[in-house]
Amino acid sequence: MNIKGFLLTLTIATLLSGCSLPWAEPVQGAHALPYHENSVNSLALGRHYQAQGRFELARETFMNGLATARDEDMRRRLALEIESTDRLILSQR
Repeated sequence: MNIKGFLLTLTIATLLSGCSLPWAEPVQGAHALPYHENSVNSLALGRHYQAQGRFELARETFMNGLATARDEDMRRRLALEIESTDRLILSQR
């Protein structure tokens, strides 16, 4: 390896090592959602299926989200979505 290649490699390694910033303070006011990622995704996907008229699939998706919901508010939202989907399914019969 020539000197230019060595210096380039050393420069890149130095720049990349500064990316981790282990001394950085967390951002004030930044909070993680109290909801489980799967329950949030299930809520959004279930509503998408409802909009498409795929009510059975929407209900199943809401049930999967309810199984992983950690927060009482998310459980309540998903339970309400299940109830409304049940009414939609019954109205189609």
